[in-house]
Amino acid sequence: MKRNWFMTKKRVSLFATVTVVLLILLGCFSAPKAVEKAVFPTDKEMFPAVYGAMLELYPNMPYLGIDFYNNTYKVGITGLALTTPIQYDLSIKKNQAGELDFTYDNLMEQDSYGKWNSSNAFGFYNYNGAIANLSSKMLEIANDSAKYDRYKSAAMANITFVYSIMKNFTDLQFVDFINTYAKGSIFSIDGRLSDVKESGKTINDKKYKYVVSLTQDIGTSGTGYYFSNREYVHCTFYTNQDSVIRLSKTASLSVKGILTSASKSSLFGAGLYLDLVDANP
Repeated sequence: MKRNWFMTKKRVSLFATVTVVLLILLGCFSAPKAVEKAVFPTDKEMFPAVYGAMLELYPNMPYLGIDFYNNTYKVGITGLALTTPIQYDLSIKKNQAGELDFTYDNLMEQDSYGKWNSSNAFGFYNYNGAIANLSSKMLEIANDSAKYDRYKSAAMANITFVYSIMKNFTDLQFVDFINTYAKGSIFSIDGRLSDVKESGKTINDKKYKYVVSLTQDIGTSGTGYYFSNREYVHCTFYTNQDSVIRLSKTASLSVKGILTSASKSSLFGAGLYLDLVDANP
């Protein structure tokens, strides 16, 4: 009897263990539960917190879409479900109550051959944990004045981030953003040289001897991770550096310039035109 009782108990224990494991697996492969919403400070703008949080947590992710004046950001996130690479598009939005809303779409996973396939579940990837970490990091930055100000300046000096903001603007939004946020920012541009000419133009009471034209490729755009349209920034760079005289049209050039004005173009892809003055003394 004792042996039978022991075997029965062992079978019950094994059944209970299997049941728990199945429940855990079921939880892993079901849709993630909603994360408790965080309230973003009403006296702070959202973009420095988004920019800083992404830079710290997902430094190489792409910005897939930004609706700047409606506090909506769409980014591409990559991660691991145990050993399986996954990626998804994450939308971050501040609603009318000031709460942070997170939603995802275009969930994909990579198979053993390196091919990306659509997926219906996160598997072992901790989506709730990722959202909680991102939300916490955004609030941390928003509530740290020094960090917030640092990321605010850095965001407006990052040409890729600024381009992502401005590329879908109306003409009025474009002008407002340049005048309110971007003008005076110092951009680092790395691009292909197209020409160097004498200038003699005076900007902000300073006369510049040379004007350099160069183009930086920002990348490509399209749907999700599959792109089609070329995106670029054309720069007109005013300087007094005599070293630019000997630059050829085959040169690649890195400049650091202060933004004085900008315009946009949709010809041959999407692009911006920036007027910069040399930020070096």
